[in-house]
Amino acid sequence: MLNTVNNHLFLALQAPWTVRYAKFMALVLGYGATVHISNMLGLTGTPWLSTPLLWRIMDVTLLIFDGVTAVSLWRGTVWSVGLLFSGIVLLQILPYTVARSQFVLKPEDAQTLNGLLGTEALLLGIFALLIWLKK
Repeated sequence: MLNTVNNHLFLALQAPWTVRYAKFMALVLGYGATVHISNMLGLTGTPWLSTPLLWRIMDVTLLIFDGVTAVSLWRGTVWSVGLLFSGIVLLQILPYTVARSQFVLKPEDAQTLNGLLGTEALLLGIFALLIWLKK
C-alpha cells in the first residue's frame, strides 16, 4: 500500500498544475520562514524575548519546518507532501485549536488565528484535490 501511495504522489508531482502548486506552497512556506525570522529579530513589533516561551519555541520549530518543507516541495520530493500535511496539522492546526488560549493574548489574536487556520485548510484542500486528480 505504501508503494501505491508513493507511486500516486510521484505521478501527481509530475502533473503540471500540481508542480506549480507545490512551488507556490514552497513560496508560501518561505514567506512563513521570513515571518519567524522577523519575529526572532524583534521586527514585528514585540521584542522576541518578551513573548511567551511557547511562542518562541513555535517560532524556532516552525522556522525549521517551513525551511525544510519549502525546499523539499520546490524540489518535488515525494516525502514533502507527507511532511507538509502532517506538519501543518501537528504544528499549527492542532496547537492553535487545542491550546488556543496559549496563543491568544489579546482579542485580535483570535481573529488572526482563525484567518490562519482557514487559510491553511484552504491551501491544503486545494493541494489534496490536485494530488488526487493528478492535475
